[in-house]
Amino acid sequence: MARTTIDVDPDALDAARRELGTKGLSTTVNAALREVGRRRALAGFDVLRDIDGTSAEVHANRRERFSESGA
Repeated sequence: MARTTIDVDPDALDAARRELGTKGLSTTVNAALREVGRRRALAGFDVLRDIDGTSAEVHANRRERFSESGA
């Protein structure tokens, strides 16, 4: 992992610690970054489209969604 020096808002850090259930600064920042990535990945998830569709529909919808997001 890279070591970086940053200024951290103590109030935001405390709020993130409470929300994520973490303790240390690095643990909290890394958990917050992972959570943002997880939320981004789930943002376009649609149960009916992505699970209940046929296999071909699921693959087509995923290709469409990921091509729109630039991934």
